[in-house]
Amino acid sequence: MVFVSIQRVAVLLICLVLLPQIALADSPICEIIDGVPHVKNGSIPTGGVQALRMNELWRVGGEDDEEILFGLAPKVCTDGIGQVYVLDSQLSQVLVFSPDGELSQTLFREGEGPGEVRQPRDMFVLEDGRVGAIQEFPGTTVLVDGHGSPAGRIRVGSPGGNLFSLVGCQAQGDHVLMSGLFQSTGSSPEISNRTYFLSAFDDDGQETHRYCESKAVYDFGAFHFSEREHIPTFFFCFDVGADGRSCVAPDRDAFAIHVFGPDGRPELVIEREYEPIERSNQEYEELRQTFDSSLSTVPMEYELTVERRAAAIPYWQRGLHMREDGSIWALSGRGIRDLSDDVLAVFDVFNASGEFVNQMELLGPGDALKDGIFLAGPDRVLVVKRYMESLMKQFGGGPEAYDDDSDAAPSLSVICYQLES
Repeated sequence: MVFVSIQRVAVLLICLVLLPQIALADSPICEIIDGVPHVKNGSIPTGGVQALRMNELWRVGGEDDEEILFGLAPKVCTDGIGQVYVLDSQLSQVLVFSPDGELSQTLFREGEGPGEVRQPRDMFVLEDGRVGAIQEFPGTTVLVDGHGSPAGRIRVGSPGGNLFSLVGCQAQGDHVLMSGLFQSTGSSPEISNRTYFLSAFDDDGQETHRYCESKAVYDFGAFHFSEREHIPTFFFCFDVGADGRSCVAPDRDAFAIHVFGPDGRPELVIEREYEPIERSNQEYEELRQTFDSSLSTVPMEYELTVERRAAAIPYWQRGLHMREDGSIWALSGRGIRDLSDDVLAVFDVFNASGEFVNQMELLGPGDALKDGIFLAGPDRVLVVKRYMESLMKQFGGGPEAYDDDSDAAPSLSVICYQLES
């Protein structure tokens, strides 16, 4: 018996209506490819552009905060009651703030014991209040309950199998997706075969669904590190919705969002006409410095390739967000670059059926190339200053622009804004 979700049935019905239409300007059309609806949108949203003003509610950290000092903050989350969780990967802890910005508790501590982590790369919050922090290698998720008491540990993979590393995670309810890689020795000792994945795992660490994968080889006899090949977009560019649906952008060059049902089955591919944009010389150089720094421990000469063209959906900035109403808010490469001074970022908004319905301009201060933007509930957004520094240093280093004079960049802080039209 073939299972087809209600959401997919609705999309298929829409496709049947759209297929006979002549493609008008910016009107979506639909094709069924290998049984999966592909909704193809123009470059202009059907509902136009809406401006949302960011009004600051509170901030923590930064040079004026004498109580809260962050090390590196690559991730923030919220829960069902509006609490804000800030991962500090340098201090190996998660700080929990009330919806009003008051520090309520600190979760985890550095170490190897129950409820302890070392330099966690990412985190998630589950519906039952448990908080998970992932360690890169060996790929492990450490869990604590809402009071900070140890709640177990999940080791990805099986003992004696391939070496697993974890990189990123997203969760809603009890649905958790994690990205990472496993590696094995190739035909000779200097060859390392790598498979990068985005998957769902059960409580025993066994993979239940694989959403994306790509393969690469490390040849340490003639080592060539490629951003395109060795940092797949799906390491960070994915999200999970409250209903268990998930979305991911697996193609660096195409504006294409792949949507999956709670059971891991493909439901929909959302496409949008998109004109690529080049990285600035400064952005390119900072990224090249980051990779050079992380490769400095490699005891051999190497070749490094960094992409000049920006990704269609910026994966470093975690450019996909699934909303409670079923819509998807997506950043584009143009939505974080070459904007007017009063616009932090521009989100492309797609409804649950895949139609490009709006663009949302976030009016407020900041630099979306360096700051993290995390949507929090229906009308709040959290901005992490120096987010990219936090993320890049997980790869073994950071651009010199972040490391010299502390006055050259703002202190790491988390700012909560109310969004108002």
